[in-house]
Amino acid sequence: MESHYLMWWSLVVLPQSPSGHGGTARLPSGVTRLPPSLAQSSRCRELGLIWSVTLAPRPYRRRRPRPIIAGPASPPDYRVGCDSVRHVSRPLLPRGSRRSHRLQPCTCGVARGARVVGGEGVIPGEFPWLAALKRDGKVICGATVIARDHLITATHCVHGIEASRLSVLVGEYDVNNSRSDGYEVIHVVQHPDFNRYTYDYDIAVLRLADPLPDSLFRPACLPDAEDIDGLEGEEAIVTGWGSTVEKGPASNVPMKAAVQIWAQEECSGAGYGRRKVTPRMLCANAPDRDACTGDSGGPLLVSQPYFTLVGIVSWGRGCARPGYPGVYARVGRFLPWLRVALRHACTCQPPAYG
Repeated sequence: MESHYLMWWSLVVLPQSPSGHGGTARLPSGVTRLPPSLAQSSRCRELGLIWSVTLAPRPYRRRRPRPIIAGPASPPDYRVGCDSVRHVSRPLLPRGSRRSHRLQPCTCGVARGARVVGGEGVIPGEFPWLAALKRDGKVICGATVIARDHLITATHCVHGIEASRLSVLVGEYDVNNSRSDGYEVIHVVQHPDFNRYTYDYDIAVLRLADPLPDSLFRPACLPDAEDIDGLEGEEAIVTGWGSTVEKGPASNVPMKAAVQIWAQEECSGAGYGRRKVTPRMLCANAPDRDACTGDSGGPLLVSQPYFTLVGIVSWGRGCARPGYPGVYARVGRFLPWLRVALRHACTCQPPAYG
């Protein structure tokens, strides 16, 4: 292997016909077994298809390593790309053929004509990863689609609530007039160090009973390790169905606001006091623009140029009060934990630019 390649391996999932005449896994030199994610029955296997896999090296790019499962490793880490299934009617493959059509890799962070203007309503489909979290049929928080059957939200939104009482609306606009009951949540992974008094470690992962269909699967990207502390001064977007004014009613359609991320020292020195703002939090606001009641659990995103989830709406004093910015769970600080929580998830790569 040439020196400019490290031990990166991309797992391409290929659908085979139910008759089972597809090919078998082709492993690269030095790899003697199937990836653990496949051998241990990943979520992809539950889609009712027979799969073969192809493993191939991928060039290492220093500035943009693969999100979540990243970096050289021995044995290498694997990720399963559960891309959308493409049904091919003609031409049909000859019976017994071992060839298969390679699926197009899914991408994350691609919005549909997103416009960054504070306090505006969201255009339908503008932020397709935005989801509404419901408890007993009532919207209580926001969430972010991050994989075909996994979402990220705030732990304080789901703390002490059984998964059977939760569902999410994805691809909905007016939540008061939704015709859908939402997608059933079957498992909730709360961060074990969550503090319900300080809201430290305020992050949770939701797993759905069924994967999202192609028409709704537009995930946000997760940050790279190098994005953990380099966000100060960045413009970000917060979205959700929360109140548009302090103590006002929740919005029935999603709203968005452009805010600026504060430096951590500035955040720690805000009106909350240094002990309340931990390294696992970040602050962001702008004049008269902030997250508000009902936005909890929803995304704070930066565009680079694809949209990356850098924060989760967590807490604050009032809404848009001077000297009291909105406080978010800093997603980049939880990457090691997310590697475990999303180990069965089918995540996507950022789009290639340049």
